[in-house]
Amino acid sequence: MNAAEKDFQLEQERDHALQDLHDTLAEVGAKLETVEDNLRPVHLVENHAIGAAIIAGALGFIFGSTSKTPIAGAVITAALFGFALSRRSAADGDKADVGTESLDQR
Repeated sequence: MNAAEKDFQLEQERDHALQDLHDTLAEVGAKLETVEDNLRPVHLVENHAIGAAIIAGALGFIFGSTSKTPIAGAVITAALFGFALSRRSAADGDKADVGTESLDQR
């Protein structure tokens, strides 16, 4: 094997390795986007409404016990709990709309 053939073979291996690297980076980027979407607070509330309600209650208790106004804790708890419920019902409504759309198309 002469020097030109070795150079050509090394260039092919380098190009193949570079393409593999690009493919791997594209896969990692896609997985990161999926994880990022799942970790957004709105999605966490939609997917874990009970946990969000418990956290809302805990935050309301903490803020209510440290504030000078006794109603502040109840207001914060109600607001966070209401937000969690509204996001959950909105997500359920969206899922119901998707189901009716598929029935309408038949």
